[in-house]
Amino acid sequence: MQGNLKNMQRRTFMGFAGATAVVALSGCSTKTQSNNNIKTNNSINTQVFNTSLKQMRKKTQKRVVIIGGGFGGLNTASAIVASDPKQDIEVIVIERNQHYFACPMSNTLLSGDSEFKKENFVFDYSNVQKEYGYEVIQAEVVGIDRKTQIVSTSSGFLEYDFLVMAPGIEYNYEAEFPHWSAKKIRQAKLEAPGGLISDAGIEHTRLIQQLSAFKEAGGEGVIAIIPPRPKITKSLEESVKYTSLQRCKPAPYERACMIANWIKKNNLVGKAKVMILDNSARPQAKAVAFEEVFRELYSDVIEYVGGFDLMDVDFDKKEITYRSINDDADYISAKMSYDVLNLIPLQKASSLISMAGLKTNAWGGAVLAKRRFYTITDSKVYVLGDSASYGKGSYRDNPKKKAGIPAAAQTAYSAAKVAGEMIAKRVLTNIDEPIKEFSASCFSMVESDGDRLGIAIYKDFEFTDNGFIIDENIPKIAGKYYNILAGEGLLGWFDGVMADTFATFIKPVRSLA
Repeated sequence: MQGNLKNMQRRTFMGFAGATAVVALSGCSTKTQSNNNIKTNNSINTQVFNTSLKQMRKKTQKRVVIIGGGFGGLNTASAIVASDPKQDIEVIVIERNQHYFACPMSNTLLSGDSEFKKENFVFDYSNVQKEYGYEVIQAEVVGIDRKTQIVSTSSGFLEYDFLVMAPGIEYNYEAEFPHWSAKKIRQAKLEAPGGLISDAGIEHTRLIQQLSAFKEAGGEGVIAIIPPRPKITKSLEESVKYTSLQRCKPAPYERACMIANWIKKNNLVGKAKVMILDNSARPQAKAVAFEEVFRELYSDVIEYVGGFDLMDVDFDKKEITYRSINDDADYISAKMSYDVLNLIPLQKASSLISMAGLKTNAWGGAVLAKRRFYTITDSKVYVLGDSASYGKGSYRDNPKKKAGIPAAAQTAYSAAKVAGEMIAKRVLTNIDEPIKEFSASCFSMVESDGDRLGIAIYKDFEFTDNGFIIDENIPKIAGKYYNILAGEGLLGWFDGVMADTFATFIKPVRSLA
């Protein structure tokens, strides 16, 4: 390794605090559509309907079209069906991929634990159509015309009464590295994959292959993980804050633990180490709990470097350029080498949100109406999952502390169950109810060598007209944040949520509890 790392702004063995930015809801006055205070605004129309496309299915009843076959989209669909016993609502999901790779718990694929296999994270859409009764169409969305209420796809167009958008996230290399060419961005995706998107597991497979090659080459050196950055270092003199979407904030730190677990299983302690090169002074989620894990389980394997100012990466040389400080307290450019790199870039909402002409926030998320899952722009367009922007909220025990509704699978799952029921009620009875509450839990596996140990965090979101209130709990067992109950809880959570989302249980449709 090159460069004087002791002059970095901070180096510690840490994990990270559960601080996520909460979003309070804001509305605006637009054209009133009904007595139930349903508002709409179709003044923005960026994607005009392509008249050359063929109609895929003639609309003969009330129809809800859902874009996205992940946790938000599928659970909205199943909740609508469960709330519509007479089947008065036609529900159609549009998904471009044949298979879905589940990101939750996927870091365990890097742990060296043979019980975790890639095939257990890949799902198709056959069971949901048989068991739940909604339709999944494999197609690419190419246009959204809110004025005519038509979604255009690579296979034709569909009319809708209500549209649900749950399209997930996109990487934002262009904002983070404006000096990189398109070729270099492609190289980054290949050689330092982010591992945060559902891509049939391609990125995770690359990471596994890189670890295997590292071991075959002797297993000596640095495995570097760079989490998304709250500040971008533009030059030695300038570092600017950047508001970015961040899916699953604990993921980089859980990944570090799983790779450290892999190092231990392969008897590489003393030869290999994981370096977390974090722009934040401390880890960005579950900090106290991860600090405990790094200190007590992996002090000889994981090195946490806080305040790391990344400037550039040379993938050919396997060399990172960063901003350091010399003995005179001046900023200098320094370099360090790595052997395996997991560069997790900044993220943004799906480009489909802007395609629909919806009002967005700084990272492209659709701004939702007050206490609603539909947008402030158009009350017939709902947005669920990572591309939804709720606004700002506060912790119940500390109102001055702002935190967030995290972009994560459990959040999308819980919100979608509530949203689907609300959409069905609105379609069937024209009653537009406000969001009252939903909950989210988050588990992180930290050790899988013998006992499976994890960290759990539980959040409840109570919505009011003034925003929403967050209750948060990170429980300890026997004085430890990491414990068997949370590790086994992650396994049970994953099995249950995946079985429900993709209908992999044996019995037919279950009613919502």
